[in-house]
Amino acid sequence: MTKATPDQQQQLLELQAVDTAVRRLEHRRAHLPEQQALDECEATLRKVTGELATAREDLERTEKAQSRLEGEIQTVESRRKSEEGRMFSGQITSERELSAIRGELASLKTRKGDLEDQLLEAMERREELESLVEELTRRRKELTEQAQELGESRDHAATDIDAELAERRTERGELAGAMPADLLEFYDRLRERKDGLAVAELHGRTCQGCRLELTATELEDVKDQAKGGMPRCEQCERILVPAG
Repeated sequence: MTKATPDQQQQLLELQAVDTAVRRLEHRRAHLPEQQALDECEATLRKVTGELATAREDLERTEKAQSRLEGEIQTVESRRKSEEGRMFSGQITSERELSAIRGELASLKTRKGDLEDQLLEAMERREELESLVEELTRRRKELTEQAQELGESRDHAATDIDAELAERRTERGELAGAMPADLLEFYDRLRERKDGLAVAELHGRTCQGCRLELTATELEDVKDQAKGGMPRCEQCERILVPAG
């Protein structure tokens, strides 16, 4: 079982105070108004970037469809001219064969009409998508510039917090470095389980971690363990250090 001398218990209390301060500073930094504005801007930027990628893919498909339709129309038109050339060449005298050619020409005319309708739709869709891509590209550029400005504002607002954080983290490193490895490991594990608060001070009969009062027996046990063991709150299981 991990134990701590009275001096080490006080060191744990100091370390806890520093860790709590670091956590509060990190929370303040993460919740700066400038940071929140930046987060919102970046979320919108990601959304617009995704929409732009989708629009570009749709535009590329529509361009390919338009090219395919134009090719098919050209093929149909070439076939029509060829069939008309045969029909009016004077070389075909069979009424049956001429009737077949007229039927083919009618079919080609219908096919060309259908293809031209599809081509018109593709051209209209392409125009819409080109306009959308242009708008989304402009919007993404605006958001990128806005995000950069907000990032600079956030960094400026966080300067003092960052300086204090660096100071506190240095202090944390010094305190942790002077502590036995097993004790530090025990403290860190407990802190992770207890939402950042592993060590609490005992004021009178009240644990400052869970704010509950100890019974007379529990109080005597804590005082006894504080002499060289590991005093723990019976209610919240945090390390409990009697106020000096």
